[in-house]
Amino acid sequence: MDATAGLTHRHRDNLQRIRQREDAGFRSRVPKSLALGSKARQVMPAGVPMAWMAGFYRTPALWVAGGTGANFTDVDGNRYIDFNVCDMSSILGYAHPRLTEAISAQAARGVQLFLPSESAMGVCEQLRLRFGLPQWQFTISASTANAEALRVARVATGRQGVLMFAGKYHGQLDETLWSSDGARLVPEELGVGATPPPDQAIVDFNDLEAAERVLRQGRTAAVLIEGVLTNCGTVLPEPGFLGGLREACRRHGALFIMDETHTQFDLYGGAVAHYAVTPDIVTGGKGIAGGIPIGVYGMTGEIGALVGSNVADELGNVEGIALGGTLFGNALSLACAEVVLTELMRPADYDRMVALGGRLADGIESAARGRGLDWRAHRFGARTGYCLRPELPRTAREAHISLDPLFTDTRRVFFANRGVWDAISSSGPHPGFAHEDRDVDAYLGVLDDFLDEMCS
Repeated sequence: MDATAGLTHRHRDNLQRIRQREDAGFRSRVPKSLALGSKARQVMPAGVPMAWMAGFYRTPALWVAGGTGANFTDVDGNRYIDFNVCDMSSILGYAHPRLTEAISAQAARGVQLFLPSESAMGVCEQLRLRFGLPQWQFTISASTANAEALRVARVATGRQGVLMFAGKYHGQLDETLWSSDGARLVPEELGVGATPPPDQAIVDFNDLEAAERVLRQGRTAAVLIEGVLTNCGTVLPEPGFLGGLREACRRHGALFIMDETHTQFDLYGGAVAHYAVTPDIVTGGKGIAGGIPIGVYGMTGEIGALVGSNVADELGNVEGIALGGTLFGNALSLACAEVVLTELMRPADYDRMVALGGRLADGIESAARGRGLDWRAHRFGARTGYCLRPELPRTAREAHISLDPLFTDTRRVFFANRGVWDAISSSGPHPGFAHEDRDVDAYLGVLDDFLDEMCS
């Protein structure tokens, strides 16, 4: 077996051969996408309107004509069952008729008002039911929700430091795009800067002792954590870790912020409800408005009072917390979120999606076991994915060892050529609210064909 993943040299040789063939096949199926991409390079870097659309895939960017339900169609007429669900932003599904109706109705009244609309109250109530926090604010993305949550934490504590965990992702923020190389913090991407923010710290997920050592120094404003790591495969918290971290924050005067941007779509109430923890602040966004941009963060009543008493005026005559943005809390995103959360993402809807995720995980493990592969499937609610080792990871380091880029990239293009759009490399296939049993069956059927050829 290979030292970094559960693949033999024969598997790798086969994957290289499959990849070469499938890459050529992919390009032959998408001539209109290739032509549009070539033309687009004259007006957009890398030929795409947003860098991730090029960087997250190893194949040329597909240009999409539209989608319905769990499927989308590219400009060449190829149809795909979407198990990437736009990285949770289209988890509701494409062109849901009720959402389309809500968009049309709000558009007729005005999509942006720069004053409160009544839908905000309904969204707050739905978020309270899920996460237990009474006060909420709205932004335009989960990244901006995290940015504002950290500003609130600094004001609430009078401190600057943020403690995070290796393997995390909390958005495209200067203060969160840092990793530890074992000796120092290093920027994860270009343009972030050469010097980390003051009193920044990163420790291993599930290492409560290391977190406590940082907190004892008394310089941490907030612990920012995903209840389940979801950007390096999946890493579950060990029993007692989240609860112990919550208590350590209380003892040492730091706020406990849980980022539910992904996990809010794995289970109703996300990791907060599943692990019965009570954070000071919860952040989220992605697909809660059905794909219309939105970010949210909830807080305790005490923190809400602090935010409410520190609202700046537009001339700077009254000093306040640096919060807000022109399109934050816009009428369209709130109207859509109210409909989605109240009518389309109810507990029973989650139960159905979680059952599909369980079937998918069972099928992945069964397919691997039937070919003598000692692999595991990740499992958290509807979330699954591939662990190419016999033991599930407990840290980001172990998670990265359990992944393999050649396997992932080859699998993705193989599936795409057979009408299944698989997850990006840091994640795993995820059913959405529009998926059905037949979609899971189709995924597992393609997986059987792929593993048969890889293991031949």
